Amino acid sequence: MKQIITFALFTSVLLVSCSEKEEDLQLNLQNACIAGNPLEMEWMQNLVEELECGKYSCRVSILKSNYNGESVFYVQMTDPLCNGVNEIDLYNCVGEKIEEFTIEESGEFIDDHWNEAEEIFSCNE
Repeated sequence: MKQIITFALFTSVLLVSCSEKEEDLQLNLQNACIAGNPLEMEWMQNLVEELECGKYSCRVSILKSNYNGESVFYVQMTDPLCNGVNEIDLYNCVGEKIEEFTIEESGEFIDDHWNEAEEIFSCNE
């Protein structure tokens, strides 16, 4: 009986650890921070599609920066001829929305992080 219980416990632990490793692998496959080309990530492609490039005349970019010690991605209007600030949503490396800024907070974020932002994609140049 002890052997059956031991075997059942061992099998459960093995199954749990395998499923955790599989989840980690899936997260790594969608991790734009470690990808050779972040635009190949499915969630990043969806973000590009949401920009509707060509529909508007202002240049819009996907930028990478740091926020609270974490790499983040966000969309920003980067055309100097278009005056305005959009509400910025921050996404982590696997595409989860981690912060939604108001227009005022977005302006503060841009002011604080403009010099470290890296352009990943832009449309309507």
